[in-house]
Amino acid sequence: MLNNLQFRWTIIVAALTFSLYFIFPSIKFFVFEDQTQEQKAIKLGLDLKGGLNIILELDEYIFMDRLAKKRLSKQSKIEYRILLDEAYNNSRVNKTLLYDELLILADQQGTKLNKFFSNLSKSSNNSDIINEIKNQKIYAMNNILDVMRNRISEHDQYGLGEPSIQQLGSNRLVVELAGISDVSRAKEYIQRTADFELSLVKKQTELFDIISNINLYIINNNIDFPSLDSLLIPDQTSEGFLVKKNNIKLVMNFLNSAPVMPLIKSTNKIVLGNAPLLFEWDNMPIQFSRIYLVSDNPAISSGMIQTPKAVVSDVGTDNAGQWVVNLDMNKEGRKKWAKFTGQHINRQVAIILDNKVYMAPFIRDKISTGSTQISGFASMQEAKDIASVLKAGELPAPINIVQTNYIGPSLGEDSIQSGSFSMFLGVILVLLFILIYYKSFGVIANIALIINIIIVFAVLYTMNAVLTLPGIAGLLLTVGISVDANVIIFERIREELKLKNNLYASITNGYKKAFTTILDANVTTLLTAFVLSFIGSGPIKGFATTLSVGIVCSMFTAIFLTKTIFITLLNNNILKKYI
Repeated sequence: MLNNLQFRWTIIVAALTFSLYFIFPSIKFFVFEDQTQEQKAIKLGLDLKGGLNIILELDEYIFMDRLAKKRLSKQSKIEYRILLDEAYNNSRVNKTLLYDELLILADQQGTKLNKFFSNLSKSSNNSDIINEIKNQKIYAMNNILDVMRNRISEHDQYGLGEPSIQQLGSNRLVVELAGISDVSRAKEYIQRTADFELSLVKKQTELFDIISNINLYIINNNIDFPSLDSLLIPDQTSEGFLVKKNNIKLVMNFLNSAPVMPLIKSTNKIVLGNAPLLFEWDNMPIQFSRIYLVSDNPAISSGMIQTPKAVVSDVGTDNAGQWVVNLDMNKEGRKKWAKFTGQHINRQVAIILDNKVYMAPFIRDKISTGSTQISGFASMQEAKDIASVLKAGELPAPINIVQTNYIGPSLGEDSIQSGSFSMFLGVILVLLFILIYYKSFGVIANIALIINIIIVFAVLYTMNAVLTLPGIAGLLLTVGISVDANVIIFERIREELKLKNNLYASITNGYKKAFTTILDANVTTLLTAFVLSFIGSGPIKGFATTLSVGIVCSMFTAIFLTKTIFITLLNNNILKKYI
C-alpha cells in the first residue's frame, strides 16, 4: 500500500511524464528547429505564423432556384429555368447581380414574377418581388455567417485558433484559419451545405419508365446524346441503377438540364450515391456509382435532427467496427419518422447529405424512437466532420470557394521576435526575484513554476490549441497567479516561524491558512475566465481558455507540488540546513 507521500509523488511524476511526452516535439521544433517535428508541435496562430485565407461566395443561381415555389407546374418550371439561365448569363457578362438582371429580363418579356415567387410576396409588381428576394438574400447571408461561425467553433471548440470570419460585400465571406495542414479537407469542411434529408427511394420500375421517356425525348428531338440504356445498368441489389464512373458527370449534367428535368416529374429527383462501387465488367474491375430516384418531398429534413455524434459502430451490427454518425430527432421528427417507417415497410429510404446518398437501407419495422444512423464514410475524420457540420446547422444555399491564399503573420517577424524575447525575459526576471527574495523557498517555487508552464502547454496541446499572442498573455498571467500563490504561502510560513513554531508545524499551518485565500482568489478569476470563454469569441475566448487552464494547473503546482517537496525535504532532514 502506498503511503501518502508516495501517492503524492506518483501523481506528480505521472503528470510530468504525461506533459513532457506531449511537449517534447514542440521543444525539438521551436528550440532546436527540428523540422521533422513540425506536425507534432503545438501550432501557432494567424498573428504569429499566418494561415489560410479563403474567400467564399454564395451560389446565387442555386439560391434563386431554391427561392421559387416548390410546386411549380412543368411549364412554369421550364419557363422559370430558362429565364433564370438567361439572367445568370447576363449577370456574368455585365458583372451585375443576378436578381437585377432577372428584373430587367422579366420587365422586357412582360413576365410576372409572382407566379414563380407567390410564396414570398402576394404583390404582382416585379419590383416588389425583387425587393423581397433582396431581403431573403440578406437573411441568407446572415444565416450563413452564423452557421459558419458555429461550424468553425465546433471544429475549433476552444477558440484558441481565433479564426476570423467576416462578410465581404453582399454575397461573400472571408474566412481566415490558422494551423491548417490539410487544405483540401479544410475546403471541403467549410463548403459543405449540410443539407440533410431522409427520402423514400422510388421503385426501380418508376425509374425505368422515366429513362424510357427520356430516351423517346432524345430520339424525337434528334438530340446528340447517347441512349440512357447504354449508360445505365439496373442494379440487382437495390432500387437504383448503376453508372460507370467515367460517365457520371455526363449523365448527371444531362438529367439536371432544364429540358430534361420536367420528364423526371416535380415530385421526384435523381440523386447520385456517395461511395464508388467496384464490379467485374468484361473480366475487368470497373468503378460504378448508384443513382436513385427519390421523393422530392423528404420525410425528415435537417431542422428535425439533433445531437449528431460520430462513433464506431458496435459489434453485432451491420457496420460493426466502422465509423458512423448517430442521429436523434426532435418531437416533430420522431412523429413523422414513426409514421413514415410504418407506412413503407420493406421499402428503401435514402439517407441524403448534400445531394448524395450515403446509404439506402430497407425499412424492416416501424421506428418510433427517432434514432437513425449514417454510414459509408471513407475515414474517421469524414464521419467527425459530417457530425460537426450537421450540429452547426444547414446552409440556406451552397457557397463556392472563389479564392484561396496563404497569409503571413499579422504581427510581423520583428513583433514576434520582440514579443517572444519579452516573454522569456519576464519569466526569467520573476524566477530570479523569487530566488533572491525567498532563497531556499524560492528554489522550490521556481521548480513549481517551471513544471506549471510545462503542464499548461501539455494540456493546451491535448486540446489542439493554436498558440496566439492573446493566448501567450493568458499564460503569462497564470505565471503571475502561480507566483502570487507561492508568495502568500511563504509569507504565512514566515509568520508561523516568527511565532516560534517548529518547522513542520509552520509549513503545515502556513499552507492551511493560505489555502482559503488562494482558493477564493483563483475561483473568482476562474469564474471571470469562464464567462469570457462562453460569451467571447476570437482573441477573448483564446485568452480566457488559456487563463482557465493556467489557473487550474497553478493550483496543482503551487499547493500540491510545493507541499510535497517540503514534506519530502523535512522527512529527510534537508530543509533545516537552509532555513
